Amino acid sequence: MKKKLGLLFTLTLMMLVLAACGGDDKSSDKGSDKGEEKVEGAPTEITFGSATVGGFWYTLSAAMSDKMVEIFPDSSVTIVEGGSVSNLLGLGEGTFQIGFSNGQTVPEAINAIGPFKEKIENVSTIATLYPNVYHMVVRADSDIYTVEDLKGKKVSPGIKGYSGELVFQDVLDIVGMSYDDLGGIEYIGTADGADLMRDKHIDAIVGMVAAPVSTFQELDTTVGIRMIPLTDDVVAKLREKNEGYMEHIVAGGTYPGIKEEVKTVAGYSVLLVNDDLMDEETVYQLTKMMIEEKDTWLTISNVMADFDAEYSVKNNVGKMHPGAMRYYKEVGAME
Repeated sequence: MKKKLGLLFTLTLMMLVLAACGGDDKSSDKGSDKGEEKVEGAPTEITFGSATVGGFWYTLSAAMSDKMVEIFPDSSVTIVEGGSVSNLLGLGEGTFQIGFSNGQTVPEAINAIGPFKEKIENVSTIATLYPNVYHMVVRADSDIYTVEDLKGKKVSPGIKGYSGELVFQDVLDIVGMSYDDLGGIEYIGTADGADLMRDKHIDAIVGMVAAPVSTFQELDTTVGIRMIPLTDDVVAKLREKNEGYMEHIVAGGTYPGIKEEVKTVAGYSVLLVNDDLMDEETVYQLTKMMIEEKDTWLTISNVMADFDAEYSVKNNVGKMHPGAMRYYKEVGAME
């Protein structure tokens, strides 16, 4: 029984990009007509598509892996620094058994929209966890107050191709801007981006993360931060592009230095599995773990305060796995 925290992001992402761009003409749908035998029992090696260090996904996946090796004692868990898009690609390709994604990204994967060149149909949802909030963060002493004020400024949109960057590109497009209007782009994870902002090497950080996220809390206490709000028009146009975006208000005091509420958008964080690699009983046990260990997740952050079986069912995104349905029906959250 062991847990491995592998920082395998670069190699894994390269594999996923090659797979996504490859010329396989035998099937246009991931996971369909491949004649793969589905496994029985928990895999001995479970690879978990998570996020970069500094975000809540990574912290949560580490806590989850501790519990997973308790309920699956013959399995080990490797956490991979991924993202909403790369995790879905990895799940579809069978690189990951389990992974996080954002609610607005799942419909794109199912329907081969945006970054997804082929439909991903062999992936199911276990649980819907909490809103993942779009952040545009600047130093408190910055002269940036609107999206348009980013002209000529250096911005970190997170890791290239992640959901935060995709939302950022949509926001820029809506206000008539592009990367050409900025002073530079720095593709880097949340924690490293915070270090660059602290040292004034970048002017803004963009991310689709939990609110509050510890990295920004720490940055708020050291140099002070502000969140750049989205206008009603931008929010409405984002929802026109993708119904997975929800209008979201970050309450004043979420970050101690930000007293006023901030309008933005959010997408639900969801936990998914590869249907071919995770059988019904394994997924049933995982779903049970997610619900019944809520107090453990709350010791990490209060972002999952509203999470329970009913919340997960009510806000479900995409196809739900039979193992998860079995648990939710057992506890009365689903008919």
